[in-house]
Amino acid sequence: MKLKVLLHSVCVLIHFTITSLTAQVADKEVNSDSIKEILEESSRSFLTQTNEGKEKGIYFLELAEKLIKKVNDPLLEIHINRKKIDFFLGTRDTLRVEEYLAKNLKIIKLIDNKRQLGLYYEGLGVHKSMQEKKEEGYQAYLIAEQLLRKYGKTKDVIDINYNLCSRYMMVKRWNEAIEHALKSLNAIKKTGVKKDRRKNLNLFLAESYINLKEFEKAERYFDTIEKEKSAYSGDLNFEGRLYSNKGLYYEKTGDYKKAALFYSQSFNNLLKYYSQRTREVSTTLALSNQLNLKEEENKRIKLENDLKAEQLRNRGHIILLSVIIILGLILMSIIQYRVSLYKTKINKLLQKNYEELVEANQKVDEALEAKSEFLDSVTHELLTPLNTIKGTTFLLQKEELTSHQVNQMKLINLSSDYLLNLIADVIHLNDLEKGKLELKNEKFDLRVLLNNLVDSSALMKDNNNQIHKKIDSNIPDDLKGDVLRVSQIFLNILDNALKFTRDGDIYVEALLVSKIDNIAEIEFSIRDTGIGMSEKQISKAFEAFHQGSVKINRKYGGTGLGLSIVKKILKLQGSDVVLKSKPGKGTLVLFTMKFDIPEQVIEKNTFSGNGYDESPEGINVLLVEDNKVNQLITEKIISNYGFYCDSANDGKEAVDMVKKNKYSMILMDIMMPKMDGFEATKYIKQFDKGIPIVALTAISEKLNREKFNEVGIYTVLNKPVDPELLYETIMVCCDK
Repeated sequence: MKLKVLLHSVCVLIHFTITSLTAQVADKEVNSDSIKEILEESSRSFLTQTNEGKEKGIYFLELAEKLIKKVNDPLLEIHINRKKIDFFLGTRDTLRVEEYLAKNLKIIKLIDNKRQLGLYYEGLGVHKSMQEKKEEGYQAYLIAEQLLRKYGKTKDVIDINYNLCSRYMMVKRWNEAIEHALKSLNAIKKTGVKKDRRKNLNLFLAESYINLKEFEKAERYFDTIEKEKSAYSGDLNFEGRLYSNKGLYYEKTGDYKKAALFYSQSFNNLLKYYSQRTREVSTTLALSNQLNLKEEENKRIKLENDLKAEQLRNRGHIILLSVIIILGLILMSIIQYRVSLYKTKINKLLQKNYEELVEANQKVDEALEAKSEFLDSVTHELLTPLNTIKGTTFLLQKEELTSHQVNQMKLINLSSDYLLNLIADVIHLNDLEKGKLELKNEKFDLRVLLNNLVDSSALMKDNNNQIHKKIDSNIPDDLKGDVLRVSQIFLNILDNALKFTRDGDIYVEALLVSKIDNIAEIEFSIRDTGIGMSEKQISKAFEAFHQGSVKINRKYGGTGLGLSIVKKILKLQGSDVVLKSKPGKGTLVLFTMKFDIPEQVIEKNTFSGNGYDESPEGINVLLVEDNKVNQLITEKIISNYGFYCDSANDGKEAVDMVKKNKYSMILMDIMMPKMDGFEATKYIKQFDKGIPIVALTAISEKLNREKFNEVGIYTVLNKPVDPELLYETIMVCCDK
């Protein structure tokens, strides 16, 4: 009985919702004009950029698709399908995009419309390009441009020339990019539509003329962009690209200080943009899944209604046949048979729904994987300009600077170090979520480690706090564990205590809980007298990027990743963290860790110094780097240490130079055109096995460790490289 009431309630609710939303259509005759009004309402709803607006936009788009079947208007049907294609391109639903492209092509062939065929190939080009099938997308764009130039309207050539310009920018064919950008701008001027394209087209022209070294023309387009500032104000992505191109302009014209400033501004804007974009992609994926689930739910409800109607008919038969007693047995048999069929259909429906839920879960997992890959890609791309900033400031500090310039360099260094730590935390958190973190087991002195960590943290965060240490004397002198992870856990918690406490006390304690079978269990506690936390803040303390409130984040700074990373590392080691706090009363953080106790052995000290107090003469380094700015900066750093340095722009050029010249070692970038660092190393090792090759790259060493070992790379230096570490590495390689 409860099931019947529930089904009835659901049906009434759905009927009421559909009736209220379609009332404006029901009052009119369904025709092309009324469907166009629905499409316009859908577009207006999507423009609100809210979840409610997007859901409303999806509904009206679905309604237009249903109503077009009642009207014989193939051009309008093509237009509706194109709107669906645009939506599914936004959600990256490849299968649905291909489905609607196929529908449009079928209609176009029937009506033989060359303009619509051109628009079809334009959409196909966008789809292929988003699938990373660049060549197929390019060929589709060429066909679309030919058709629209001949059969299309003036407004039709705006986007196709825009897309071709973007394509030629990617492959650095500057003259062709300029040609198509000017065509698109001319069409916008004639028609007065799609004016939002102008800012990007002007930026494409400025970048192209910079690379062609026609700087006066580039300046003209920068001035045009500046005059139309209101068109892109607040657009973080565009401003980031604009500052990047201004940095390129000043780099090409030799003003490296301005170049460094604009690259820094570009990096900040793009970091904010990609953070926002991550949240938008997650929301869009959720809406797409919601749309698919709604469609399946409607199908299920329709089937249940059909089954319910069939059941009602069966009841009527039962009442009728019960009057005829002679045929009662026969009728009962028939009823039982029909009930059996009904149950079979229900079981099949449940099985189908289960399979669809499994498929939906798989899509969610794919979305999470896409997010992880997106973070990997973004952090890799962010490290390249950060390397430029770090290298430029290092070189500028070697020059004679005014006191004001010295302070400015310190500010840039502090900002770039903060960004580097943020990127490192994001990469580390991403590795933890993917389960790719490996724990080491090495010998160390816990007492010395804790003392060093406390002393260094106290120096870096001077809030006039008193630190009280208490380390149990029963803790063994030597333990075995992952020193880096212990330091990371301890520092994240201690730094929080120091940051959120002013003119107070910090109590650090390490207590031996047990020592059984050469395993020591130690409890760590860090207590402060700082601002404390509410129950609500405690419940969210271990969420990534959460620091309690916007006010706290603005006052104290930080990313909110520390405790999230701590919890994940401890969970990986089979432990957990306990957090106790009250507002204004301070905070107590407790956690326990287990360590192996190594056997006591007498070790021979074989260390004899580093052997390179002074730079030996005659060291010649080959730097392989495709980024001209990074190449120039790294070359100057190496030269400042007294070494000779040659540069190669890609792997193929490096192979040729090693064949002709004798080098002490090679600094090899990995991601390069023509021939990447892995392939170049493999070729060089074929004819010079003894030369040390060090990877200087922004890609993850953990994810590519097998490749580094396979080709024979000696060690890996991550961008942005520390100049002192670079010096030590060169000395070690040349001393081998």
